[in-house]
Amino acid sequence: MRFLPATIMASLALAACGSPESAQKAEPKNETAGNTGGVDYAAAVAALPPGQRNGVFFRAVRDAGLPCQKIASAEPMGTKVKNGEWKVHCENGDAHLISIGHDGQAIVTSRSD
Repeated sequence: MRFLPATIMASLALAACGSPESAQKAEPKNETAGNTGGVDYAAAVAALPPGQRNGVFFRAVRDAGLPCQKIASAEPMGTKVKNGEWKVHCENGDAHLISIGHDGQAIVTSRSD
């Protein structure tokens, strides 16, 4: 098992490119202390269409130095953790848990069988 942090702010910014309407949806306001940009990145990722969301997950996995050519599936985890947590499977069969903090920091926990 590997724990690797990756920042997804740039990926989210690229994923939000498209229509101005989608960019507004991808940047909900957050009033939690310590969030410097006023953006709740965990909520922003959850609000993205599946293709763009998978692009963010792909970037997080690759930025963590893990092999992945394509995200085959991604599903939200029903946890009590306040961060956005997603179970992600790459095309090669590797499974990852991606926890996205409200500040844009992603932690990739990897398990390959």
